[in-house]
Amino acid sequence: MLTLALDTANDRIAVALEGEGKAAACSEAISRGHAERLFPLVDELLTSAGTDIDRVTRIAVNVGPGSFTGIRIAVAAARGLGLALGVPVVGIDALRLIAASLDEPADGPVLSAIDARRGEVYAALYSSKGDVLEAPFAADAETVLARLGDRATILAGSGAAILAHQAATSGRRVPSIDAMTATDPMALARLGSIADPAIALPRPLYLRAPDAKPQPPVLGLLART
Repeated sequence: MLTLALDTANDRIAVALEGEGKAAACSEAISRGHAERLFPLVDELLTSAGTDIDRVTRIAVNVGPGSFTGIRIAVAAARGLGLALGVPVVGIDALRLIAASLDEPADGPVLSAIDARRGEVYAALYSSKGDVLEAPFAADAETVLARLGDRATILAGSGAAILAHQAATSGRRVPSIDAMTATDPMALARLGSIADPAIALPRPLYLRAPDAKPQPPVLGLLART
């Protein structure tokens, strides 16, 4: 199996290949233009790995939580490629990906956390083997710690420092911290290669409503003339 991984969930594009003796990844920090840059980066990855897109037998995609626009770009691209190639597409959530991207294996439960802004974090708890102990949810730091903090041996992700600060100020135990700035695209490919396509569906994981709200209609704008 040769798995192609796609990730545009945040201010970065990351792609990776894993399987058939190949292990390669490319990533770029980018604040916008994910859609325009994604496929050229995939082409660069395939060229560097000495293979072509027709050899890919599975596609994995980061489904978030993360940037609403970014998530949709990679998910749409993964679905389109999967349809064109006739291969399965699997979705891996960003919090699971954080737990799988630690530099060193955890010796106990991992509390993955992403800064969700507006005073909240996205959080989930995983065993050291990657099993889901608490499914992803969004809440303020105190709620997350009250629900999960006493079980965590490590806080990981962009929300780790937020949780650590709240734990310290509230007199709780502060687990070790891995405030990783980016997840490992190879970990996404590896998770995708073992995911069950019937369960790991390639659809965005939104844990709360978008920040942008529809504007109310302007009175008279659509009135008949």
